[in-house]
Amino acid sequence: MNRQFALSSMSKRIMLVLSFLAVYLLLAFGGIAHAADKANDKKDDKFRGILISPASNRIDLKNGQVYTGTMSIENSTKGKMHVQVDVGSYEIKNSNYNTPIYDSPSKYSVIKDWIKIDKPDFYLEAGKSETIRYTINTPNNPPAGMQYATIFASNIPDASKSSGISAISRVGMVLSAHMVDGKTVEKANIQKEVLAGYQPTAPLKGSFEVKNEGNIGADVNYSLLVKNAINGSEVYKSNVQSASVFPETTRHFDINWDKVSVGFYNVEMSITLNGRTHVVKKLVCTVPIWIIILLLIAILSLIAYAVINYRLAKEARPANRKKTAAKRKK
Repeated sequence: MNRQFALSSMSKRIMLVLSFLAVYLLLAFGGIAHAADKANDKKDDKFRGILISPASNRIDLKNGQVYTGTMSIENSTKGKMHVQVDVGSYEIKNSNYNTPIYDSPSKYSVIKDWIKIDKPDFYLEAGKSETIRYTINTPNNPPAGMQYATIFASNIPDASKSSGISAISRVGMVLSAHMVDGKTVEKANIQKEVLAGYQPTAPLKGSFEVKNEGNIGADVNYSLLVKNAINGSEVYKSNVQSASVFPETTRHFDINWDKVSVGFYNVEMSITLNGRTHVVKKLVCTVPIWIIILLLIAILSLIAYAVINYRLAKEARPANRKKTAAKRKK
């Protein structure tokens, strides 16, 4: 009897633990969600400074061709502005592409010496804009592949009104030119694809790198698609993002989903490189480790509860047989 009492008591305690875990997990799954910090909704007033349009221009050039383009410069300040326009290089060296180099000549930036500006120095009244023209005189035997340059517009402070060091506001348009008469080498490939199967914290991340060994920019489009692994419903689809990889460089790409809830998802990272699409697929679990531990405890507790009840029932059979036999004798 003491053994049966002990087993029965343990069984009740396991039921209490299971009830507690069930309530706790219900609250956890119902209320937990990995969400990225919201950006501050407060925005500064309209940016006031020097503005240009367009921000970039991609063209084709033939040997010996003369090309003329335009760039609009706007003074969005409340005062008169002294504007200077000049030409610099454009080069990328690090894989994150966050620090372009504008003043270091390279074999892909010799085009800067072919560009002439019609208005390199002028004044611009408040709220007014000016269109400048730039002319590219392409040599008869230019380097093959791509050429890059940056056309800068700078706001030069008035030295007579400055009492100390003054900062120069400088913005630039990136010019990309494909030398169509030369030999074009397209040689780029996707590397280091990462889409982890277990991601318990937001954001859900995917990443990859593109190595460009050619002499022309490699165009990359990429996106992320997330579906519920249980019912197959679509829960997130990113916009297609576009970028270019500078010749003879490697570029790192990240793509994230911020508002991730606890669960299991079928994730597809789609990468299109020079017109060819590659898709990385992975089943991703976003359940935190502490919930997994609680689930394991619950499963083990259920097994223990079932075993104890089985033993109680087994030990109670002889006594039940005796009671039945005694009733029959009566």
